[in-house]
Amino acid sequence: MDTRLDLTPWLSGVYVKHGVRGRGIAARLVREAMRFAAGCGVQTLYLYTNGAERVYEATGWQRIGREFYEGRWTTLMAVDLAG
Repeated sequence: MDTRLDLTPWLSGVYVKHGVRGRGIAARLVREAMRFAAGCGVQTLYLYTNGAERVYEATGWQRIGREFYEGRWTTLMAVDLAG
């Protein structure tokens, strides 16, 4: 997110095809990315989403704000990997 260079690193590009959603695939992908980032020494990881807040909240993410980005409102989220 080029408007929030103060926040880094970012989780991005998580996408599950519509026909296979609801099987926990997104949650598994996110948890694995979180484990990998924590193993690399990342303490806080960030993301933005346009509607998948509940998926991320289920894996421990917290909403930290809203921002108008690329023509629409997005939710900024963070997860503490150090705790």
